[in-house]
Amino acid sequence: MRFIHTADLHIGARPDAGRPWAQARADAIRHSLERFVDLCNQEAVDLLLIAGDLFHAPPTEAQLKEADYQFKRLAATQVVLIAGNHDYLRPGSAYSEHAFPPHVHLIRSATPESIHFPAWRLDVTGFSYYGEIRRDNPLAGYIPPQNGLRHFLLLHGGDADHVPFNPSDFQAAGWDYIALGHIHKPSLNQAGKAAMPGSPEPLDRTESGSHGYYLGKLEGQSLSLDWRPFSRFSYTELKINVTPDTTLGALENLLKKRMKTDGSEVYRLRLSGRRDPDAPLEAQELLRLGPVSDVLDETRPDYPWEALKERPRQDMVRRVMDLLAPAEEDPEAPVKEKALYYALDALLGSEKKKREVLR
Repeated sequence: MRFIHTADLHIGARPDAGRPWAQARADAIRHSLERFVDLCNQEAVDLLLIAGDLFHAPPTEAQLKEADYQFKRLAATQVVLIAGNHDYLRPGSAYSEHAFPPHVHLIRSATPESIHFPAWRLDVTGFSYYGEIRRDNPLAGYIPPQNGLRHFLLLHGGDADHVPFNPSDFQAAGWDYIALGHIHKPSLNQAGKAAMPGSPEPLDRTESGSHGYYLGKLEGQSLSLDWRPFSRFSYTELKINVTPDTTLGALENLLKKRMKTDGSEVYRLRLSGRRDPDAPLEAQELLRLGPVSDVLDETRPDYPWEALKERPRQDMVRRVMDLLAPAEEDPEAPVKEKALYYALDALLGSEKKKREVLR
């Protein structure tokens, strides 16, 4: 039996609203279920597991009809899904009342409920959210029955406000596979039986790295997992070290060489190093180069430290340096260093302006 495990598709999400690439991001998320259906058909997948948050919010009837259209294209795949903290069920809501096609099984219960697949001698157990927060764990102490079947657990959560749990506890209970959702970064426990696929498409600039799904195979007593990439977009952090000789034009040319031109990446730029204190880089100008979400300017002015130390002790710049210059092992060194640069920026900038006035 072959299965795909995914979660957190967040259909309806619109990342980076107002940015030029926002519509392409929204379209990639909207088409993610369609792409999973295509994968199920291409890979002859028997079971599609969706561990919560198929939708970004409790879905409308129009969104559910669109999901039905995609699910009906499945050639021979059963689907089991649960509602997560974003697309939670509400009594009387469209999601709670919707009748999916017969091969699509939404576990509606707030407590553990199982879907049985006799042909594979498999049970899939899970529960759905009925609100945005759920701090209890209805599976605590729950042990799957010893009935000769294989037992999969479908679970959405993993932090203090959303069903806190320890995957090792579930594995000790005898689950054959624990299909997790909620955390948007992929992970797999050491035993290889508890997996978090993460979101198939990144949802904001903090979700850098690989995004995909797990393709699993169940043969007798053997379970294998294969990680597969999926996302059409990625958030990438570019780290660039500058020198006092670096100009804005030089930065632009460097970035044009490093940035992809197919629109598949959104970049976060992190600048570090020493810059010319008399020639600010105006780093925010780099936002116009293309899909750049933000620019973190962590550069420091390249001040002539030795010359500044030669100033008289009563000089204000020298007094500030003596007061704020941190020792190497000072636990407050990062804070003091930042304060030192802010102070020197103000003092030396003021001195420069006075000199310009006197000319």
